Amino acid sequence: MALLSAVLGALANWLARDLLRRFRLREIFGLNFALIFGMMLPLAPLYFRLAWQPEPLGWLALSVGLDALANYAYFRAFVDLDAVSASTLLALSPLFTLLIALGLPGQSVGLQPLQMVGVIVCTGGVLALTRVQPHVNEAVRGDAGPTRAWLYPLVAAALFGLSLYPARLLFTRGWTNPPTYYLVRAGLIALVARWVAPSGSFRWQAEQVGRLALRAVLVIGQWLALLFALEGGAPAAVKALADTSPLFVVGFSAILGRERPTRAQVMAALGVVAGVALLLLGAG
Repeated sequence: MALLSAVLGALANWLARDLLRRFRLREIFGLNFALIFGMMLPLAPLYFRLAWQPEPLGWLALSVGLDALANYAYFRAFVDLDAVSASTLLALSPLFTLLIALGLPGQSVGLQPLQMVGVIVCTGGVLALTRVQPHVNEAVRGDAGPTRAWLYPLVAAALFGLSLYPARLLFTRGWTNPPTYYLVRAGLIALVARWVAPSGSFRWQAEQVGRLALRAVLVIGQWLALLFALEGGAPAAVKALADTSPLFVVGFSAILGRERPTRAQVMAALGVVAGVALLLLGAG
């Protein structure tokens, strides 16, 4: 499921490249989550499950709150840093997830030593792959100073990793399920994005809305696969596998976009594959 999340994430990122050539990130950020919420809401009676006791609601608020803050920091990262630097720092998220697992009591249970090595190798390969991939918004700069600009993606990477632990607790105790969690998450982030990143300049043309809607479907699949993987897998290993999207982006670019990978991309991709192999061997 985690690898399926990576494949769907790669397709979503590949489609986003075209959108980011035409629009700034802030113009489509909130619309993306609003579309996700709107698509999932009609089917909510079929899957919605949430325990309304104080304890599960508290854990839900904590997880979604951390996720919302992470998305805010993620947005600011691409406002205040060039995309290559921001993406590289965000790719550190599996390492933060691993460090959190080692620091929280009981959270490293089920995470084998080989998987820990796999997380490190996989993250290293993704970092290398991120550095050599082409990006479409290379030179966006904001008003934040250098220290603050680099802080945003690091905070986002850490918060994304931390939010997985209360989410996994919600699933394993049966308090909610992945679709319900993601519906609540998308709705909250859409509200936050409305305040942080208004999208008034988006051109409401059928082609543009259709592309964004198609990407929203892929993102829904990507995150549901990740959340279902969390039900039975160690968060650090799941996060590392789910974050291998850049590997599949290279493949889709070569097949669909006829972009020949460079030698540096091939070497970095081999590093990612080695990390994935260690994670799968450790799980077996």
